[in-house]
Amino acid sequence: MINARHEDILNSTFIALLSTLRHTDGRISTNPVSFIWNGEEIEISTLKSRMKYKNLVANPGATVCVVSPSNHMHYVEIRGTVRIEEDTDRSYVRRQFRQLSGQDMPEDMDPPDAERVVLYLRPEQVSSPVLYGGSLDQLADRTG
Repeated sequence: MINARHEDILNSTFIALLSTLRHTDGRISTNPVSFIWNGEEIEISTLKSRMKYKNLVANPGATVCVVSPSNHMHYVEIRGTVRIEEDTDRSYVRRQFRQLSGQDMPEDMDPPDAERVVLYLRPEQVSSPVLYGGSLDQLADRTG
């Protein structure tokens, strides 16, 4: 499902847009998140106090869209079901922070009583169209 072009995009950046359905009214909620592509799933760390967590507990369906940082006309959209795992000792978020920033996570990044989880989105449907037959790729290269 994830081909070489998708892999290139997923491995070229660590910012994605995560869309969930709001648990309060069913409307779409989209937020930028940092992520890691592990070769099979999108991994996202979040707090239990965040709306995205509450939304996913109520409805685990989600979409992640990742835009290529080198050509904004290229993107991959991944739809699937999210599996949630506890990160009680914060080992995952510490590893993710180090991998993405090259630094140790600040001890005061989260409130003392904050509870962390890891969201795992396994691709069930993938979309990555070539926009306008690639005719705007040169424009994207000049403006990106």
